[in-house]
Amino acid sequence: MTLDQQIQVWNAVGTWLAGIATFAAVVVSLRLASRYDRVRLKTYAGIRLLYIGDGTPAQELVEINVTNLGERPVTISTVGWAIGKGKKRRYCIQNLSGPYTSQYPIELTHGKSASFQVFFPVTPNWLSDFSNKFTASGEESLSTLVATVHTSVGQTVEVKVEDNLINKLMEARTHS
Repeated sequence: MTLDQQIQVWNAVGTWLAGIATFAAVVVSLRLASRYDRVRLKTYAGIRLLYIGDGTPAQELVEINVTNLGERPVTISTVGWAIGKGKKRRYCIQNLSGPYTSQYPIELTHGKSASFQVFFPVTPNWLSDFSNKFTASGEESLSTLVATVHTSVGQTVEVKVEDNLINKLMEARTHS
């Protein structure tokens, strides 16, 4: 193979490598652009203790906490609950109570959090009412209980509730 032929082979190889690199750059840029538009929320729901620090005893509350992990701002329009599966699934929107709860709608930029609370001293019958009226179809249905976070763009994020809340709901159901 002559030197001219070797140069032509390496020229073709270089052209192919440049084409592959260009294709890879386009794929990466499209993936990054689609990730920017996606709503990414870290959410948890469970029983918490609130210590005020003025010597009063700790107070229990239910908290649904939402953190925006995505790059774009997200407006939380409501939070609530869903239970059951398929056609028997039921939904409810949560009324909020307490001195430190966020109110909706609330806009969360990247890294910001909101805490939606049901403060038991303000709504003392919440556990028994919720357990006996919304989740009353049987103990097995409590395993399907999820907290729901609804955004202003129509997306809903669901998260399984923590065991401490399920235990409190079972306890409230048996004591009513």
